[in-house]
Amino acid sequence: MSRNLVITRAGPNSLHPRWLQGARDFDLLVARYDGEPSPRCDAGISEVYIPGPKVAGWRALFERRSDLIQNYDRIALIDDDIDTDASSLTRCFELGERFGLAVWQPSLSWNSYATYAATLHNPVFAVRFVNCIEMMCPFFTVQALTDVVPIFALGLESGIDLVWCSLSDGDPKRHAILDAVTVRHTRPVGVEKAKNGFSGRAYESDIERCLTLFATRWPSQIAYEAVNRAGGVAHSQFAIGLAATVLIGAVFAAPPGNRRYRLKAVLDHIRHQLTRRPLYVAEAKSQLARILALTAEVRAL
Repeated sequence: MSRNLVITRAGPNSLHPRWLQGARDFDLLVARYDGEPSPRCDAGISEVYIPGPKVAGWRALFERRSDLIQNYDRIALIDDDIDTDASSLTRCFELGERFGLAVWQPSLSWNSYATYAATLHNPVFAVRFVNCIEMMCPFFTVQALTDVVPIFALGLESGIDLVWCSLSDGDPKRHAILDAVTVRHTRPVGVEKAKNGFSGRAYESDIERCLTLFATRWPSQIAYEAVNRAGGVAHSQFAIGLAATVLIGAVFAAPPGNRRYRLKAVLDHIRHQLTRRPLYVAEAKSQLARILALTAEVRAL
């Protein structure tokens, strides 16, 4: 049994079988939302059937399997349309441990479907320490995940990734994007929105709801320090912003029909990196406790 666990909410076209190619240092739990689990005999691989949206499924899984947090040191929640392999995921766990990270993610290849340009692979760096980690393929220490799991009870299927780094204790430098590891996001963002609980409502509604609940504003995704490929450290947010101009090349590698959006996303990212300060939610844990208490009171009426 490994001390690392990968969990995926998998549908019929899940790419998770590719994640098992090569040597790996993680177990895999496939929480299927569509179709009964298939019998598996591979060591370190298990399946369970949990229908419903992604975040609601995470909540149901951790309520049903509280032993997961007890038995592992680090847990990743990876969407089933991420194209990667065992060595890349294993390296994500290794680098998370090496840098003492609490919440982190790999970077996305330039030909990925990406919402935020900050998540795209920057070849200048190995690691960028940031204030936000996206919910597409986050990695957590079990302590950080324990802090985050209660937010799954809010009934929100998007937006929670804007605040979950704020729920993690410790030095802000414990949240990072790993440019040393790159994966590919293969489906357009939102193509599975109906299966993720967004029938009749938009992603933006949950995002706005989350920001309102925590009395905060859009945090952007800002790197305030980075480690380059040679091991040198960039302490200047401005210097990191200048290095982000390399992502203009990612506009031409964007999936078909995405170049205009990619250009806007890259230019916004460069501007934010140069001009904005990293934002965290103040007293996020106590705020979450208050929100959950109020939510319970409303549901009891």
